[in-house]
Amino acid sequence: MQIKTAGMVVDEKNPRSPYIASDIINDLLSNNIDVVVYPPTKFTDNNVRLVDSIQDVTGDIVFSVGGDGTILRTFLFLKDKDTPVMGIGLGEKNFLSSVTWENYKIGVQRILDGKVYIKQEMRLDVEIEGYNKLSLPPILNDAVLATATLGKTIYAYVALLEDEGEIDLWSGKCDGVIISTPIGSTAYSYAAGGPVIDTDLESIVVTPLLPVDRKPIIVMKPERKLVIWASRKRNKPILVLDGQIKIGLDWEDKVVIKKSENYANFVVIDKRMSISRMVKASR
Repeated sequence: MQIKTAGMVVDEKNPRSPYIASDIINDLLSNNIDVVVYPPTKFTDNNVRLVDSIQDVTGDIVFSVGGDGTILRTFLFLKDKDTPVMGIGLGEKNFLSSVTWENYKIGVQRILDGKVYIKQEMRLDVEIEGYNKLSLPPILNDAVLATATLGKTIYAYVALLEDEGEIDLWSGKCDGVIISTPIGSTAYSYAAGGPVIDTDLESIVVTPLLPVDRKPIIVMKPERKLVIWASRKRNKPILVLDGQIKIGLDWEDKVVIKKSENYANFVVIDKRMSISRMVKASR
């Protein structure tokens, strides 16, 4: 991997992140690599280009310095969806990070030496029927259809979208439904009782969120296309994408979810990253 420009997204709320980001920036600049940084507030080096939006971050590679939420935001809002991202984990579990604050210098040196790997992870495309002008980015973790009113329920419907039409899977009163990728299986879906999926196995996971009557957790092949919505029987729903984008929906607004053609490109130093994630989820 030949690098001329590197981008960087920094979680300013974490006290470690500015120091680690500055250290990485110095290493990159000393190797004649141009650096683009968001957010701009704590970086004043004249040799660094500061931008006001993640969408303006560009580079042959992007460093995401923070917790899993920072990495999700980076993948979600980068304009070039093929950009390889190395996550520097400063959170608790660091499911999405390639390295942590303890060994990040090893990761940076591996990049400079060209001794890293690209691991592609499945994403999902989301479309809201009738919202023609709403362009949504591919998501890495999950799409959650939930109640817009805290403490209330929705009446959710989950169906397969086949050539011959919709095939109902289940419907019922619940707090919501989570549609996740294998990576997202260790996030909200897991907290709701869903299975941990090996990220080397592409699939789509459907996890009911606190259903009044028992509903199955379904793991299906990635080629399936799903449609979910909420009826007027209960409260209005809200759609939450990767925990970052929230969209208020009306009753009967149908959300279509399918595997994306745009994979997330993770820069890793260990080809066994999928095993590491399963180990983290088991502890």
